[in-house]
Amino acid sequence: MTQMQSPYENQSDVKLYQEPERTSIMAILSMVFGIGGCCLGITSIPAILLGVFGLVGISRSKGRVGGTGFGIAGILIGLLTLALWVGLVFGGGGAFNKLMGGFSESTGQMFLDLQADNFDAARGVLNGPANQASDEELIAFREGYRSSLGDFVSTTDGIGELISGYMAIGPQIQPYQNVPGYVPLPMLFDSGYGLVIYVIDTTGGSTSSSGMPAAVEIIVVDAQGVEYRLPAAGTTIPSVPDVLEEDSVEDSADEEQEPADDDGP
Repeated sequence: MTQMQSPYENQSDVKLYQEPERTSIMAILSMVFGIGGCCLGITSIPAILLGVFGLVGISRSKGRVGGTGFGIAGILIGLLTLALWVGLVFGGGGAFNKLMGGFSESTGQMFLDLQADNFDAARGVLNGPANQASDEELIAFREGYRSSLGDFVSTTDGIGELISGYMAIGPQIQPYQNVPGYVPLPMLFDSGYGLVIYVIDTTGGSTSSSGMPAAVEIIVVDAQGVEYRLPAAGTTIPSVPDVLEEDSVEDSADEEQEPADDDGP
């Protein structure tokens, strides 16, 4: 009896059932976490690990799992964002800490001088109109924030304390966000953290002895959102457009009051 030969007998590479390829979840997550690392640096490390594990799984799947491109992209983006965040923390973070420390040091010294009745020294770190405040205005400002927050104790020292301070005064900062020239600083008072806003002249004013832009106004905000301002509310720097408008109004008024020429006999 003749035995029939199977047409697939010598074709060992032919698959009777082709399983559809699926994409590696780890590879996809690697790219997602890598992109997320641009905003949150902490996700860069999971992106790298997921990419590596995803590529290993893909290589062992014998073609059943795909997504090599996602895995490689996730690893590369993760490495890039991790490098950027490390540079920010150890490079840019130090510069930011130095900048904020300069504002805090200048303001803290002003508070200490003010609380020691050394009014001339307190005015010395400020710019106009704050440095034109009278002794009575300085005392009123001091007694105002004292009534709610107590005496100034210290500035925040280092990134850790700065972050803790900003977390504590977060609700008070919201009304002052994105205001040009406003530098919000968390500072310690007898009652805890308080918000101190260091206001600078964005058009370019004088600098303090430390080389930092001198404050034209200091605002202390307590936990209830009550403001204590130096100088007192209502004392502002006239801007150039306002001055020009006032001059125009005065010129117009002079022209209206000037009698018309009489050409008659």
